[in-house]
Formats: sequence, structure tokens, C-alpha cells
Amino acid sequence: MQVYISNKEIVEIAEGLVQHFSGGSPPKMVDIDGIARHIGLTVTYEALAEKEQDKIAFLSDGIRPLAVYRDKEPTLLIFPKDTVVLDKFLLRSEEETRRRFALAHEVGHKLIFLTDPTQQSACFDTLHDSERSYTTEDLRERLTFAESQATAMGATILMTPTMINAALKKYHRDKLIPVYGDGVFHPKTKTALHHMAAMLGVSHSALLIQLRKYGLLEKHDLSEFIVKHLAGGGDSQ
Repeated sequence: MQVYISNKEIVEIAEGLVQHFSGGSPPKMVDIDGIARHIGLTVTYEALAEKEQDKIAFLSDGIRPLAVYRDKEPTLLIFPKDTVVLDKFLLRSEEETRRRFALAHEVGHKLIFLTDPTQQSACFDTLHDSERSYTTEDLRERLTFAESQATAMGATILMTPTMINAALKKYHRDKLIPVYGDGVFHPKTKTALHHMAAMLGVSHSALLIQLRKYGLLEKHDLSEFIVKHLAGGGDSQ
């Protein structure tokens, strides 16, 4: 039986953990490495050698082996329980937001395990390639309930409601973010979103998902953007 954690519980757990770790006051950017250590996780970096090259992170249960490179050869190793193994490429400076999210995802798994110890098992985090054709089994693994919950928990830890609201207040005058159609933003709004994402240490796309989740996007008809901005409206917003 899978453990069920509601979205409300995820937000409460994430908000409470971040505030506890930060001494009560919400940080601008979460120290996800510190939180990982705080809940008993050890983080290490390896060149992963799994057949599925999009696997970038692994949370060990102390039983399932992981393929990594040793002397340029794929080697199966069993890492101690509660070890998070991240692919070495995530250490590149340009991959920092992806590294933080991958680690937060595994932290999410651990927090979910703590609510139901019977659910503990090794977990992978994988990249999603929009150009790749996935098999039914690939998609099933990516869309499992546990993976969805871990992603939601990780994202909420990096972007709690309190932190999102602080970033919104600083860079958008505490107003809702206007979106035209399904995903068109005014250039000035894009600048604000860029600053918010940088402040939180997350990607633009991850920030947008969380803003939608918290109901902080204000829906406008696409024609309004076209008339005001593309048809001579200039800087109107």
C-alpha cells in the first residue's frame, strides 16, 4: 500500500522543516545541502554508469546496487543506506539549479519515507527529454505516485509559500503575476521572474509551476497582450 500525503501536508511539512532548520525566519534561498544532512542523508558525487543515461540522482536503501564508473569501467556498488548519489556533471556551475532540485527530490523521498517506513526503497531521479520517445514502462516509472510526491515535496522545500511571497513582494510589488493565454509573459514580468528564480536558487520553469500551484498567476486573454504590447502598446502591462 502506498502512503498518501496530501498537498496540504506537503506544504506544512516543507514549511515547518525550512523554518526549523533556518531558526524560525524563512531564508531567501534554502540550504538544501544542509537540510539533507539535517535529516540524516549523506551526499556524494559519482560518474553514474546506469544504462538509462538520464538517471542523475539515486537514494540508496543499502540493498540495491548502483552502476558507477571505476577505472573507466561500469561497476556495481552498494552505497550505505540514506546515501544520495548525484551525477558528477551536476557539479558544473551551469547545473547548480538542477543539482539543487535533484537533491531536493531525494530529500522529498526521505521525508515521505519517514512518514511510512514500510515504503523505503532505492529511488532514482531522472532527466526528462522532450525530444525522446519513451516506452510505456519508462513513463510509468516517471509518473509513479511516489515520484510525483517526492517532486512536490522537493519543490515545496525549495520554494515554500512564505519564500515565494517574499520574492514576489521584493520583485513584483506583492502583486499577482499576469500571464497571457497559457504561458506568455510581459518582458518586464520575465525580468521579475528571472530575479525571483535567482533569489530562490531554482529554474524559471520550476518557479512557474510553483506559482501556478499557489494560485499566484493572474490569467489574462492572449489578445490583451497582443493589443497592448505587440500592436504598439509598448511598455503597458
